[in-house]
Amino acid sequence: MRDADPADVDRHVTDIWNTVLAVGPGEADATFGELGGTALAALRMAAQIEDRLGVAIAPVTLLHDGTLGALLGRVRAEHAGRCGP
Repeated sequence: MRDADPADVDRHVTDIWNTVLAVGPGEADATFGELGGTALAALRMAAQIEDRLGVAIAPVTLLHDGTLGALLGRVRAEHAGRCGP
């Protein structure tokens, strides 16, 4: 999925977020920590994002007030840079 369009990027990242944190779609505004995210969960999430989309995210960014929206923004920007014109 390294050449995924932005909607696919959002779908994959949201799926990873919901699966790793075992949350539903109504939790989009809560932070990674508020949802029970741990260092191990951050590592798992970062690895899955890199595997699916080819985008490396530092796990520590999730631990510091990371929300799904912030993560989506980072992944979109990195993905667009890798797959740009």
